[in-house]
Amino acid sequence: MHAHGSHGNARGTKGAPGQDAAIHGARWDVVHGGYFSDAAVAEPLLEKIEEAVARTRPAVVVDLGGGTGFLLCQLAVRGACGGIRLVNLDSSNDQLAAVHSRAVECVRASIDRFIRADVAAENACVVWIMRSALHYFGEQGLLPVLEHLRRQAKEGEVFVHQTACFEHEREARCLNTLYRGMHTGKWYPTAGYLRRMLGKAGWRVGEMSAAPALPLTDHELARRYGMTEEAMACIRADLERQFGGIAGVLESSPNQFCACLHYRIAVCTAVQPGR
Repeated sequence: MHAHGSHGNARGTKGAPGQDAAIHGARWDVVHGGYFSDAAVAEPLLEKIEEAVARTRPAVVVDLGGGTGFLLCQLAVRGACGGIRLVNLDSSNDQLAAVHSRAVECVRASIDRFIRADVAAENACVVWIMRSALHYFGEQGLLPVLEHLRRQAKEGEVFVHQTACFEHEREARCLNTLYRGMHTGKWYPTAGYLRRMLGKAGWRVGEMSAAPALPLTDHELARRYGMTEEAMACIRADLERQFGGIAGVLESSPNQFCACLHYRIAVCTAVQPGR
């Protein structure tokens, strides 16, 4: 995606071509009302990244699953990253081909398989960033990918990521039921679970703040994931039966529904696991 990919053995932009490959490249910027190419929507995340850059003075900023390079292009234009290498790591050729800024370097690799040498020298300080990517790895893949990222980072380096997660278990279960019904392989944790898995992998969470939610209509979802009206109607009935309405998360009427992905921005520091 930014939110750039889909789940599978190379998880789309994140790792596998999968269902999202059809909207990679220039088309990505208009997905979901342009949420992922809107500077105002990205502002809270960009501010946290710039704070991390000012604090640690890195040689490199690496966007993991950076898609069309939107975040790095914004950072380049804003000026706070002058003299810093901006590296866009993504496994989709179509996404990388849509990066048009000379300030951004592109590396074709997947989040769960790249190694540090692909993006930075061993002795270079890195700020790692990510937006809307962890859900592509599914429930079983979350901890392994966080551990992989931690192995590529040096102790003390910062990881700033905007990740979809929910305050309450029922909310997460509702969205996971929806995405399972669409056969996506995507999975969303609670904020508490995400924090615990980050800690287990060796990332100390310094702060976690809200980012703008992403509303998703059933019509948009059907187009994106190739679902028929009948299939979406069955999913809607199943969601209503199990969850009813959840204010701000799932709101439905007789013929349609809208689900909201809620995001947190987590500012993490690489530490020894368990510390």
